[in-house]
Amino acid sequence: MKNLEKIIKDAKSSNKYKEGVKEVRSNVKGSKLIIVSNSLGYTDKQFLEKTCKELKVPLYFYTDNSIKLGRLFNRPYRISAVALKSVADEDVSALLDTH
Repeated sequence: MKNLEKIIKDAKSSNKYKEGVKEVRSNVKGSKLIIVSNSLGYTDKQFLEKTCKELKVPLYFYTDNSIKLGRLFNRPYRISAVALKSVADEDVSALLDTH
């Protein structure tokens, strides 16, 4: 979990992320990592899984709901999906290895 918090903190500080399902769906290409909460709808999850696989973008399934994902970003609202644009490759692999 520390890795995820570090990755999110870095993305927030550089302002290199897109939040929300619509934004993420249109910004998969060029992303370094996609994070989805467990409250994401089935069709959106299927679309993101397929698109991430085609574009070879890592997809991380956040185990908590969209409220807690929103809190990680210090937002007062739910966030179901996030596309991170600038993440260090070693951070991504460390996060995916622990998951």
